[in-house]
Amino acid sequence: MELTGQYFTFDEICCVTDMPSQIMIEMVHHGIIEPKGSDPESWQFNIQMATVTKKAYRLHRDLEIDWSGIALAISLLDQLDQLRDENHHLRRRLERFTGQR
Repeated sequence: MELTGQYFTFDEICCVTDMPSQIMIEMVHHGIIEPKGSDPESWQFNIQMATVTKKAYRLHRDLEIDWSGIALAISLLDQLDQLRDENHHLRRRLERFTGQR
């Protein structure tokens, strides 16, 4: 399987994630993943979307959360990761600042 640059085509991402095409379409419809392009034939998915897709499907399968709930959960998890990164960065800056005095 060959990647088009840094992106998967619709067929490639279905294959890589072992996801049926209908589930991928549902995830796109609910905004869980947002490919470039206007329809499945032209969609392009970045590599991170493969990870998000697998995480979303596990939540759907294991916890029986509906797609709308998964979209919210994924968004909140992304925000949490971003806040953790920011907190880590700020702690490092604070340590440098207090260590210089």
